[in-house]
Amino acid sequence: MNLADVAAQVRNKQISPVELTEQALQRIAQLNPLLNAFITITAESALREARQAESEIMKGENRGPLHGIPISVKDLMYTAGVRTTAGSKIMADFIPDHDAVVVTKLREAGAVMVGKTAMHEFAYGITNDNPHYGPTRNPWNPQRVSGGSSGGAGVAVATEMCFAALGTDTGGSIRIPGSFCGVAGLKPSFGRISCRGVYPLGPTLDHVGPMARSVVDAGILYQVLSGFDPEDGYSADRPATEISLRKSLQGLRVGVAEDYFNRDVHPEVARLFSRVPAVMEDLGASISTVKLPDMAALTEVSRTALLVEGHAGHAQHLAERPDELGADVRLIIERGKEISARDYVLAQLARNQFRIALEKVFASVDVLITPATPLTAFPIGTRNVMLGKTEEDARTAATRFTRCFNASGHPALSVCCGFDADSLPVGLQIVGRMWDEASVLHAGYAYEQATEWHTRRPPVI
Repeated sequence: MNLADVAAQVRNKQISPVELTEQALQRIAQLNPLLNAFITITAESALREARQAESEIMKGENRGPLHGIPISVKDLMYTAGVRTTAGSKIMADFIPDHDAVVVTKLREAGAVMVGKTAMHEFAYGITNDNPHYGPTRNPWNPQRVSGGSSGGAGVAVATEMCFAALGTDTGGSIRIPGSFCGVAGLKPSFGRISCRGVYPLGPTLDHVGPMARSVVDAGILYQVLSGFDPEDGYSADRPATEISLRKSLQGLRVGVAEDYFNRDVHPEVARLFSRVPAVMEDLGASISTVKLPDMAALTEVSRTALLVEGHAGHAQHLAERPDELGADVRLIIERGKEISARDYVLAQLARNQFRIALEKVFASVDVLITPATPLTAFPIGTRNVMLGKTEEDARTAATRFTRCFNASGHPALSVCCGFDADSLPVGLQIVGRMWDEASVLHAGYAYEQATEWHTRRPPVI
């Protein structure tokens, strides 16, 4: 059952939140030793929250669709009284005295927090191969990476350890594990969901968003989490658009991006993605090919901005506690010192121009579709991959189709669009104009309903 289904049964008193939570904790106890999806499991407080939710529901109190539902949060979101490590050794014993805004919203909605999910150290990587807490393993093949940095969230959702999870996305960290683990992951418009109380990586690139088994479930979390936060300097005071999920795509204009998103793609990914436009056309969408601005340049702009902001945020760690940083994270933080102030300013100016250019593309289409990643999950420890005739750094390859939309700030959703010959999930990315999460979620929902990929479960369960 997905979140929407079970929420209705909880509301009708057919299922107990305590039973749900006990089952989630049993699943975590069974699978976490193998997959390493959680850094901290909050079993005692989860059962206490579940009992409170059950009591409220029995009295006729209803806080909404998350009331009594087991949820997880990524371990860089502050949780009062529960350690928040950010996947690092440096913060291994840090216990916040307050909740992140998004955690507060989950609590107000009556959600049950079962734990803090594993992540790449300080969210600065996409493999979740963490030297301090161990690698998070892909549930479709435990020898493969989960994707990251929200890899624990992707695994927890895919294996039914919880019904949904909160992740963060600075260069693809929701959409990449969404693609590799076969779940839905939404990066909203920049500023749509508050990041206050979330340990930052790149403040002008960071997004918080939901990961779930279906687009419906991701949409439920999005509606709970979104909203203006006057104390978050990057939060946008924009009215939320009404979400209307329909199986028909009649009247929706879908653009297939050419050139950049077709180069150096694994043949299996290209084959499965090539089937998507026909499915959407059968649902009533009009399909056209669109020419985008220089997305390779935008990706480089995003990388430049993150190098500088990542170094700024961790310069003290680098100076005072370098030996406690993982080798890969330490190296990339050090690289940020090489970027000049001039190059950073030019990158930020270029971002504005690219954002304007992309918005012009959305004058002729409502959503864009691309592969979410040019490859499927690769073996843990892999450094380089071959895509076509090109050998490429595996981490760079994985972020190639996602990072650009962090720089532009446009909403983007990853949903499963099939499985390769090794039975590994392949992700479809759906991108919308700024503030139009409604069209992105609508397109993703209709596609999911017309296909069966999202109903499959990993062999470990």
